[in-house]
Amino acid sequence: MLLASFTLKDSTNSGFGAEIENSLQQLPGVSDVLIGDVYDTCSIVYDEMKISSQMLRNALRAAGYDSNLEEIVPKKSSSCCGSCS
Repeated sequence: MLLASFTLKDSTNSGFGAEIENSLQQLPGVSDVLIGDVYDTCSIVYDEMKISSQMLRNALRAAGYDSNLEEIVPKKSSSCCGSCS
């Protein structure tokens, strides 16, 4: 699993966060979507074997939002000691 962080452009449309979250969570391989508090960032946890970062960017573009990919990092375990996944 990877975590991709995007900076969204032209994100002045109020209420678009839920729209993007719903749209992205419908994609195969996407397990979590978080829109930043100020609505200019989007973080997506995804399975790189099912979907690529370019496909995620294309989905953002199809929803009407241009974006820049800022970074891709392995998703860290959310367990207390890191031994579980």
